[in-house]
Amino acid sequence: MKKIGFISLGCSKNLVDTEMMIGLMEKAGYEMTEDLNEANVIIINTCTFIDAAKDESVQTLLQATEYKKNGKCEKLVAAGCLSQQFQEGLAREIPELDVLLGTESWSKILDAVNESYRTGKQVNCFDSAPCEHEELIPRQLVTPKYTAYVKIAEGCNNGCTFCYIPYVRGKARSRPIPSVVHEVKRLAAQGVKEFNLIAQDLSYYGRDLGDGTNLAGLLRELVKVEGVKWIRLFYLYPTYFTDELLDLITREKKICKYVDIPLQHISDSVLKRMHRRDTKESIYALLGKLRAASPRITLRTTLMVGFPGETEADFQELCDFIREVKFDDMGAFKYSPQDGTPAARMADQISEDVKEDRYHRLMSVQAEISEENDRNLIGTETEVLVEELVDNGDGLVAKGRAEFQAPEVDGNVYIENPGDLKPGDFCKVRIVDGYAYDLIANRI
Repeated sequence: MKKIGFISLGCSKNLVDTEMMIGLMEKAGYEMTEDLNEANVIIINTCTFIDAAKDESVQTLLQATEYKKNGKCEKLVAAGCLSQQFQEGLAREIPELDVLLGTESWSKILDAVNESYRTGKQVNCFDSAPCEHEELIPRQLVTPKYTAYVKIAEGCNNGCTFCYIPYVRGKARSRPIPSVVHEVKRLAAQGVKEFNLIAQDLSYYGRDLGDGTNLAGLLRELVKVEGVKWIRLFYLYPTYFTDELLDLITREKKICKYVDIPLQHISDSVLKRMHRRDTKESIYALLGKLRAASPRITLRTTLMVGFPGETEADFQELCDFIREVKFDDMGAFKYSPQDGTPAARMADQISEDVKEDRYHRLMSVQAEISEENDRNLIGTETEVLVEELVDNGDGLVAKGRAEFQAPEVDGNVYIENPGDLKPGDFCKVRIVDGYAYDLIANRI
């Protein structure tokens, strides 16, 4: 029996594609291994979002070639966005690659690997037709058994001037509601409790289908699925965030009171150059509705510093914005020019030193806000999903996440009296202390 190993880089959407590829290979008789030295086939699912992601992908591929020299690797596969963007260059510069798969070709993984075994040649597969009936494809979760990402759409129609994703992922393509429901039912039957819905733009979901499908309609079906505990919504662009959706989030117990809105900026001049569809006025109006909602909704956003032409006044406006809104959680990144995008050709590019300075200043402001937010939670009660038991030096504590903390990107709750808790359990706790990112709690 041949073994398959993997490294999945970049976003959770990439991770879902990786899980699908592993599922297809396992169905064909391959065995998954975490030890790449033992893997006969190694899949590297790459990212190309910003320069740092490209560099990481290239370095990971180069390091993986060593397994062909010193390990058991017979076939090395490059999949995903970097492979899609640099098809010829990657094949030429890393001849050790046996298979290159584009973003819409992951479902061809088995055929491509078999062809490479048969011919001994490099196989390139860059289909333009996306995979259909994803709900029927075997999928091997690499996340803990109680949580999973569910990709409800692929591609993006927004056309932000800084983003290369539409060039490698294509136009927005939503999965029909029955397809998503089928997958969620299957995962729930396997024991998954937390479902993290993802897409490049979640709030746009269904609009490309032209039949009235929208995110609210999908959610109304998903909350009916037996076994679902939490449904978390990622990457809800503000443009199509409707009152109908907000009402559903507040009313439905299974939908986490957690909204991730990637705003990027608040300065109208910067938003216009980014080709964002929202204005400062419309953003404030939406955030006002979200802050006024009951029960309270946790707000998370992602912001960008150093976009071409961003002035110090624009940056100060951004800092004032987060001081006013007091986002519960915030991520930030420095603008990175991507070849082929309109922003890369803009005048007034910002120096790396200025980007670095603004990034740290922005994160410093948010750190103070996050600590204040967390300290305000002291004395409150919440439910926590336990993920692991850790030794803090004084004994075991349970590490988990509350409904308002998303996997990988937000902080954690540390429960000091775990008792018989184990990963995957849900328990009620009272918050007793709060820091910039993490919370301390006692089990109730």
